[in-house]
Amino acid sequence: MSINAHRALYSANSGDNYLGNLTVAEGERDELRGVRDTIREALRSGFANWGSYVRRQRLFDSAALEAYSDEDPVLRPKFRMQGSWSYHTLNQVTYDPPQEIDLDDGVFLPVSFLSQNGETHPSVVAIAYFEAVESILQPICDGNGWTLEGKPSCVRVSVREGAHVDLALYAIPDEDFRVLVEKVEARALESFVVCDAEMTFEQVYQTLPEDHIVLAHRIEGWKPSDPRKLEDWFQQAVKDHGEQIRRICRYLKGWRDFHWEGCRLSSIALMAVVVATFNEAATAPPQNRDDLALEMVAEGLAARLSSAIANPVVDGQFLDEGWDEAECRSDFVTKAKLLARDIQAALNADTCAASLRLLRTALGDNIPDDAGLLNIFVDQSPTILTQGMLGETRPESRSAVKIGGEPRYG
Repeated sequence: MSINAHRALYSANSGDNYLGNLTVAEGERDELRGVRDTIREALRSGFANWGSYVRRQRLFDSAALEAYSDEDPVLRPKFRMQGSWSYHTLNQVTYDPPQEIDLDDGVFLPVSFLSQNGETHPSVVAIAYFEAVESILQPICDGNGWTLEGKPSCVRVSVREGAHVDLALYAIPDEDFRVLVEKVEARALESFVVCDAEMTFEQVYQTLPEDHIVLAHRIEGWKPSDPRKLEDWFQQAVKDHGEQIRRICRYLKGWRDFHWEGCRLSSIALMAVVVATFNEAATAPPQNRDDLALEMVAEGLAARLSSAIANPVVDGQFLDEGWDEAECRSDFVTKAKLLARDIQAALNADTCAASLRLLRTALGDNIPDDAGLLNIFVDQSPTILTQGMLGETRPESRSAVKIGGEPRYG
């Protein structure tokens, strides 16, 4: 006998489940999209008149100033969503405050690149890029009651308690961008397709060379950083393993947020652990048994958190950097072991009520307090085998037995 708890985690026909309770309300999503659009419009307008916000001697590398002696270059930023919104793994927070939902938006500035000591770098100075963006956004933040925060690798706009927008600032070579745009528009004309600016940039973005995208950092200057790599990696995992792997990532994020109001266990680290577990599994769990998939991931979670977690797309980088071995990592491992124990016990409980209590202990109140969402599954195979051994040969009895058994639906 075992418990089928799939419907307590997810049901395509109902929102009364764990995943439904983790989902951010559409009104909140619309609010953040509205903030994003306001920010984007302000940056488009501001960079069209960037001289009003930052001095050219401050914004451009000294070598670039000579090339721009006659007239100031036109700066037209482009935008693309990234992070949990683009991965579709965004969750509602468990504790508000201090936890917050966030929207990550990439700002891409096509500018000329300079060669120096065998390396190329943007003509724009990284720290001045931050200053320009913050100067442009300060008036609209003041007008809307938002707050600007300077993070090492982004500009944060705190919309209200519990919600913010993070802007990562990138530079891409304007020559590459111009040539690629012309190719996209030429193909569109040949196909009689109308491309708007956003569609054009999406196509250009996908074809930019990976070493031609650099991220502005307040301390380190320009850093090679291609946000497409992580997105492509996760999209491939979903193609390989189905939508279930995306749901399991969200369940683990929900588990983390329930047990820690704030910690260094990042969403990307949890995603890397989930994907590695699915990739290495001898047998894939059925898509209609998220409970078994979660049990599979939980069983190996402590061991994976005990050792280094490699960045899946950047060689030599690790997602557990900064974890304090004596406290931080130890706490993660301890709670991961408890998760595995509770999920396993829940799926082997004697009653649905007992199973539900264990699930809510492991994952919190976002698991609906409804034992009717769980089913007891009784394996009939011993009885059938015994009947066969006793000489039961009626065709109508034999035809009801299928090799491997029927799938168990939630």
